Amino acid sequence: MSETKPPSDLSARVKTGIPLAAGIILLLFTPTYIIGLIVLVVAFIGAQELTGMLSAKSGKAETVTLPEWLLPGTAVLMGLGALAGETGLHGALLLSALGWIFYELVFTPKSELSKLSTLGFGMFGMVWAVWSVLHITLIKTLPDGTALLFYLLLVISFSDIFAYFGGKRFGKSLLAPNISPKKTWEGSFFGIVGGGLVGAVFGELTMSMFWLYGFVLAMLLAVVGQLGDLVESKIKRLCDVKDSGTLLPGHGGILDRIDGHMLAAPVFYYLLQLG
Repeated sequence: MSETKPPSDLSARVKTGIPLAAGIILLLFTPTYIIGLIVLVVAFIGAQELTGMLSAKSGKAETVTLPEWLLPGTAVLMGLGALAGETGLHGALLLSALGWIFYELVFTPKSELSKLSTLGFGMFGMVWAVWSVLHITLIKTLPDGTALLFYLLLVISFSDIFAYFGGKRFGKSLLAPNISPKKTWEGSFFGIVGGGLVGAVFGELTMSMFWLYGFVLAMLLAVVGQLGDLVESKIKRLCDVKDSGTLLPGHGGILDRIDGHMLAAPVFYYLLQLG
């Protein structure tokens, strides 16, 4: 009797990615408050995943134990703040940061004051896993917000696709072997140029964006997206875990799926604000 081969990683990615992409496309046309609540849930799950990774007791990685309520709680607070706009998001971040600093200084034993690593990781988690991704809500509130979200998601997603297949076919020079041993400079190049082309075409056809402007903007977002991917890879390596979670078969966790968007979303939003 022949053995049944397990599904390939690419097959699992496709089976999960296609319905996920279709669902995201449909959701982009919903009102801002629906998008905001969905992004809040995404940030909440990502916050839980980061908390779990930091406290994972696998391999030789040192653990950082954050209160389980901290980052998910700030995701709710900042997510609701983002629904009120940029001022609401920033105010919620400031309130969360000040509250966390106060909590740590009051409840940390005197003997452990020199080891306040949880303070830094808590602040990092608030900014990286929560505040950054909630800019998706702010982008939706802008004029042409739906088209702009399409632009961002398409550029980062296709940049990942071009980088994956370009690296698989032509990759030879490792990009960051100590962080992500499979990423190559060649794959990175294909991802940046491919993302730029997608941005140029989509911007020109749907938003009357001059193609060269769309190309340069998309390449910049692709670069930032790749940096975001490397940041998450570094965190996983420090925590000695393969994936941030198991929610999405073939993709890992929420953070594994949105890592490229997390830094790109605030960069895109503030570039748009600059005009």
